[in-house]
Amino acid sequence: NDNDNDNNININDINSSPPRFLSRSFHHANYMDASKVTAIISAVAHNNNHYPTITIQRQLMKQEKAWKVVSTVTCHTETLGGLSFHDFHIAMLIDVEIGRQEVRPLIVWDDRDALKKHT
Repeated sequence: NDNDNDNNININDINSSPPRFLSRSFHHANYMDASKVTAIISAVAHNNNHYPTITIQRQLMKQEKAWKVVSTVTCHTETLGGLSFHDFHIAMLIDVEIGRQEVRPLIVWDDRDALKKHT
């Protein structure tokens, strides 16, 4: 499997309390690739009338003296204070989109390739 731990869906607090959200992060070669992926995720959300939190960050990795671009999707139903069927459904649809042949090149699957030297 070419996915690393940062590209897996994570459920928080699984042992102590019911999970409150689903979150998945993707690494990208550049900000434009991240924007394209988040646009695809936004279209999925809009078409299903259920809207996750979507962020793009350019993070400085001080120890490596390099930058990485990360997009994160967090599914959560505010009115329930946790997860609903719709959160799982959207997460599944996002996984389908991310797996598409034309979308996969927009994501860096090996974290070491996501680092851009800081100059």
